[in-house]
Amino acid sequence: MPPPQQGARRRFRRNSDSDELIALEVAEAKHPFAPPPVEQHDVPWRDFQQTTKFGVVLGLGAACFYLTFVFDRSHENVPILWIMTLIAESIVILHTIGIWSTLIGHRSDIPEAEELAVIRRSLLTGEIETPNIDVYICCAGEPNYVILKTAIAAQEMLIPHNTWILDDGKNNDLRIAAKKLGVGYLRRETNAHAKAGNVNAAFQRTTGRFVAILDADHVPRPDFLSQTVPHLIANPSVAMVQTPQTYDTRNRGMVSEGAAVSQELFYGAIMPAKNASNSAFCVGTNVVFRRASLFSLTTQEVRVRGKAARRSGDVQVTKLTQLGREYPKGGIWIGSNSEDIWTSLELTRRGWRTVFLSKVLTQGLTPDRLGPFMKQQFRWASGGWEVLLKSGLLKEHRLTLSQKVQYSLVPSHYALSMATAIFSVMSPVYLLADRSPINAPFWDWFVHYVPFYALTIAVPFLQAGKVRLSAIVVSLAAAPAHIRALLLTAAGQEASWSVTNGRHGGFSLRSVLPHLFIGVLCILALITGVMLPSANPRSTAIAMFFVSTQLAIIVTMLVGAERSDRLADINDAAEPDEAETVELLDSYIANYRIEVAEHALVH
Repeated sequence: MPPPQQGARRRFRRNSDSDELIALEVAEAKHPFAPPPVEQHDVPWRDFQQTTKFGVVLGLGAACFYLTFVFDRSHENVPILWIMTLIAESIVILHTIGIWSTLIGHRSDIPEAEELAVIRRSLLTGEIETPNIDVYICCAGEPNYVILKTAIAAQEMLIPHNTWILDDGKNNDLRIAAKKLGVGYLRRETNAHAKAGNVNAAFQRTTGRFVAILDADHVPRPDFLSQTVPHLIANPSVAMVQTPQTYDTRNRGMVSEGAAVSQELFYGAIMPAKNASNSAFCVGTNVVFRRASLFSLTTQEVRVRGKAARRSGDVQVTKLTQLGREYPKGGIWIGSNSEDIWTSLELTRRGWRTVFLSKVLTQGLTPDRLGPFMKQQFRWASGGWEVLLKSGLLKEHRLTLSQKVQYSLVPSHYALSMATAIFSVMSPVYLLADRSPINAPFWDWFVHYVPFYALTIAVPFLQAGKVRLSAIVVSLAAAPAHIRALLLTAAGQEASWSVTNGRHGGFSLRSVLPHLFIGVLCILALITGVMLPSANPRSTAIAMFFVSTQLAIIVTMLVGAERSDRLADINDAAEPDEAETVELLDSYIANYRIEVAEHALVH
């Protein structure tokens, strides 16, 4: 039962004109460690709109129409610029067609199976025995205040379970706090394989039939387990149930808001649509796994080919993977910067089903500084490129065509940054050198170009009801990190891992050097466009519009990043220090015990 920190309490004061005591209903402030309310599944996006589907159908037609223009060799002007434009436009069009094709099959009006409601009710009333469930809270140096808030909320989830803090930060104060709370605390000797290694080490020391994984800064609602676990009980072939990531961005600045908003369409429509092809994947947190499914990842089947095949009669043999050698009982995939997606892919290869549940059951924190945001994007992009370049995805005979397409779309999001980099220099080059990649009549270009790109903006707007500048700015800000991830992944280098919401330094111009270079290029291009006469005033005006827009976005990014940094400093200063965290924890535990005693007296 939650402690008495919410709602109204009866208090008394003495009347100034007499000695009479007057009863007052006083609303108490919510305790900082109080868990979020139950069953408040306030989705920050709308149900999939019919207008969105109509926009998608139009967009697919516009994309094909634009392709006929882009690939027409008669429009080639400067060969190298035309080839670069062809690459950039192809990336945008193929990614957009892939996403739109996913969206068009999405259904948001399918009711939940009655069986799930029956199982959920039976779990809550105790009519059926709750399976053994472990809840892992993965941490590696985040502030204790953040970790404990998540741990308390996890501990108070509705159905019986065991809560464990997996501490890769080796924090003795956290160990003491865990003991006070009565939650499990696990620490390992090394930090090998980062988060995946942390989870796998915990697997060897716990026994839960189902395992929920939460990041340190993702606070679960009380019904997190009662909403997710029924899917695993109802269908033994379901390996995992993933729920959305949503974020608290109040007073956290442009970086935090943009990082959150840019994911709304992904969690609101794209991920639910992946259920149709059994290709929904884990996103690292807010997920519940079936232990048996993860233990099935210890081996992989390989077919012997060549001379060995002739000698063996082309039989299949089995060998241990790297996971099997280091973690013989199985677990989360290691050796990848996106262990979550890789694990999902390996489960799908082995015939397991995955489920994305479109209910908001946690609230997390996004990076609130540009530097940590770009590091996070670099790590995510590295993992996405690994899936495409190292997994043998397209050759995998155990995946359906739709599953291959859906997993291939993961790195295509980061490939958009390559298109962004190419587009960012095209208009400045035209103004500075009077060189254009395309040679076509203006209206011919306009009729093909505008419908497609107008619909790429309209479709997200129709679904979300808004398009926020912050999402556009931070998406463009991440472009250098995505490109760097591709180059290093192709070269076989691994990305380093760091916590998203640990302690970080301030804003650094070093992290935005590519953006500053483009900004200077835009300024020079604008000066040239104004000062020098042009043989084609209409094209020059359009180029100046694109360059001005690009420069405005860069300036907005720099100003917003600096302001986000200042807000982050203010928020960090307001966060409880270690002594205050201990006091808050002690007061919470004391109030909880009072409430339990009052409840016992009443009943």
